[in-house]
Amino acid sequence: MHEIIMSDNGFVTIDVRNECATAKIALQGAHIFEYTRYAEPPLLWVSSNTLFEQGKAIRGGIPVCWPWFGKDSNHSQWPQHGFARTALWKLKSVTEPSNRQTEIILTLNHTQVKQHYFPYLFDVMMHITVSDTLTVSLCTENLDEKPFTVTEALHTYFNVGNIAAVNIFGLENVTYADALDRFRKKQSAKPIAITQEIDRVYLDTDDIVIIKDARYGRDIIVGKSGSRSTVVWNPWIDKAARMADFEDEGYASMVCIETANALENSITIEPGQSHTITQTIQ
Repeated sequence: MHEIIMSDNGFVTIDVRNECATAKIALQGAHIFEYTRYAEPPLLWVSSNTLFEQGKAIRGGIPVCWPWFGKDSNHSQWPQHGFARTALWKLKSVTEPSNRQTEIILTLNHTQVKQHYFPYLFDVMMHITVSDTLTVSLCTENLDEKPFTVTEALHTYFNVGNIAAVNIFGLENVTYADALDRFRKKQSAKPIAITQEIDRVYLDTDDIVIIKDARYGRDIIVGKSGSRSTVVWNPWIDKAARMADFEDEGYASMVCIETANALENSITIEPGQSHTITQTIQ
C-alpha cells in the first residue's frame, strides 16, 4: 500500500509499505529518505537536523545529483550537486506488482526548471523499486538536437552502527581522486576504514561495494550499473560541526557510498539517446 502525504508547509511525500519493507520518498528531488526492512535497523541515514522544506535539500537518504556532481565547473555560484535534488518532480505512477514489491516512477523535464542552468531539452525518470532489495534507477533522455554532457550521482547515506566498526570492501587498488588533496590520484590495497574525514571519487570502477558493519552485524551490498565512479564520503568531526543541517555526532553513524559518473567519468548523451544509472542495495 502507499499513501501520499502533504505536511502543513506543503512538503509532499509518498509513504510505502509492503510485506518486505517501508519507504518514504519526497516529490522534491525524487528523494528517498527512508528504507527499512522489517525487524532490521534502517538502511538509510537522515540527519535529525534536516529541514523538510521546499527548496532546501534533505540531508541524508539518497539525494539525486544531476546534471552536475559537486560544483558546476563554470559556475561556482550555482547549486551544489545540480538542481534536480531541490526541483519538484512529478509522480507518474505507483504500482504494486505483488504484496512484496512497490514501484514508483517520478519524472523531471526541461519545462520544470530554469533553462539557464541547463539549456537543453531533456527528460529524467526516477524508477524506485521497494522490496527486500532497494533498486533505484535514474534515466536521462536527450530530447534536444545537440548532445549534452552530465555528471551525476545517487548520493546514498548509509546508516551504520558505529563508523569505528565499519570496513568497506570492493575498492582496493582502484585509482581515486582525493578531494581533500586537490584531487590528486591515489590508490590503496587495503579495505577502507574511516578514522578521519574522507572524500574520494573512485574512477573507472563498476565493482560491487560491501559495507561490513560489525556493530549491526550486517553486510550492506551496493551494486550498480551504468556507473563508472564510486564516491566515498564522511565529513568527520569538524566538518559535521560546521554544517547546520548535520547533527554534530552524525558522522559516527553514517557513510556515503555514492553510485556516480563524476570527473572524467562524465556521460555524453547524443540526441534521441538515453543513459541509465542504477543502484541496488541489499
